[in-house]
Amino acid sequence: MADRVIYKGGKTVTNVVGNIKLVMPTKGAMHKFPRWWKKKHGAYIDCAIFNVTLENGVVVRLVVPAVDRMHLEIRHDGFGNFTFPVSRVDRIAVVAIDSPELLVEYQFSKISGGKVLKRIVSGIPSPNLSKPEIIPEPEPIAAVTTEKTQKIQVQVYPSQPKVDLEKMTKKQLLEWSLEQGHDLVNNHSKAELLLECQEILGNL
Repeated sequence: MADRVIYKGGKTVTNVVGNIKLVMPTKGAMHKFPRWWKKKHGAYIDCAIFNVTLENGVVVRLVVPAVDRMHLEIRHDGFGNFTFPVSRVDRIAVVAIDSPELLVEYQFSKISGGKVLKRIVSGIPSPNLSKPEIIPEPEPIAAVTTEKTQKIQVQVYPSQPKVDLEKMTKKQLLEWSLEQGHDLVNNHSKAELLLECQEILGNL
């Protein structure tokens, strides 16, 4: 969302929406910040710092060098683009929220020689859209089938007694065959009955 701030005297801030917030130092009215032009080890400037929240959630810092009779109007479109209809400064920096990295610099007429010059260095960062963590699906658990052991009762039949058919008489062969469920012909000879009984015995 677009926002507008009027900053006067290094203390007074008139804010419209609230996405541009003046950060007060722990001591004094101004921050110390590394000079980003004519860089030199240990060179710091007095400045005001504003935290600016963009539409995409990214937060950057606006660094405004201190000047006498400070009077500054800041307008922000919500997407990292700034305009300064009223300004007494020579330059303003947009830096990262967590480091002095220079993202964009605005140079005013004293430096640019005319209109406000926007110098893009690293550019406004994109939101950190980390990929969602992909949780692997659990492997299917094999169904365990518990088979009930059935107790099978096996009935053991007594073995047939050894039969010596050759020692039987014709009458005994007929009786034996009848016990086995076979009604043999009576008028057959013993030899014929013996062969028939031996065949019956072989099928038992």
